[in-house]
Amino acid sequence: MRRTFPLASIALVAGCSGIPIAVPRPAPAPLTVGGTMSVPGSSLIGDPKSCVTTGGYSDIREGTQVVITDEASKTIALGSLEAGKPDSQSLALCVFPFSVQNVPGGRPFYGIEISHRGRLQYTAAQITMSLQLTLGD
Repeated sequence: MRRTFPLASIALVAGCSGIPIAVPRPAPAPLTVGGTMSVPGSSLIGDPKSCVTTGGYSDIREGTQVVITDEASKTIALGSLEAGKPDSQSLALCVFPFSVQNVPGGRPFYGIEISHRGRLQYTAAQITMSLQLTLGD
């Protein structure tokens, strides 16, 4: 004869002990932070689809680092600017798109800094919108 009754009793008592069981929360989904950085610039001669920055904006170019931080200013994701294109409204502006993927979700605030131009702070809801950043006039 099998003795399953004592094991069933132990399982029943353990299940009704009143001790809360920690259920892990799923990790927040990663975010994508994207948008554009517009700066004074001009089209390249012979190539109207690309442009270069002018004045003191030589640090803003394809490959410039985009840093995403959390509410404690800790770096949590990195990306870079894509190639600049002339603005369709004003040929005196270069527009550099960026998209930083796999940004950890679940933070109340996020910061973004491009090159050494200072960090801008956004809420979790704002950071997922297409950011339109501008330097200069």
